[in-house]
Amino acid sequence: MAFYFKSSQIPELKDYTFTERARIITQAQAYFTVPDKFIVNIAKLLVLSPLFIMVAKFEEWWMLLPMIVVVFCYPLITNPIQLNIAKKYLPQAIKVFKAESEQMKDQS
Repeated sequence: MAFYFKSSQIPELKDYTFTERARIITQAQAYFTVPDKFIVNIAKLLVLSPLFIMVAKFEEWWMLLPMIVVVFCYPLITNPIQLNIAKKYLPQAIKVFKAESEQMKDQS
C-alpha cells in the first residue's frame, strides 16, 4: 500500500489539474465516516497541542522557533493522512465531479 504526500501522486488523479484534484478530494472528504474524521482530527490535535502549550508558556524569544516548526509540520503531517483516507472514496468523488462537470458544460 502506497502512502501519498501530494494529490498528484495518486494514480486516479493524475489526469486532473491541481484545482480539479482539490475539488475531487474535497468531495471525497464529504464521504468520510465518523472513524475517518476521528483519525484526521486526532492527528490535527496531536500536531497543534504542542503549539498551544508553547503559546501558553511563552517567555523568551527563542520559543518562537519551535512554534514555527510546529506550524510548518502541521500540513506535512495532516495532509498525507487526509489524502490516504480520502483515497478509498475517490471513485465516488470522481463520479460526482464528472457529473458536475458535464452539468456545467450543458448549461454553457
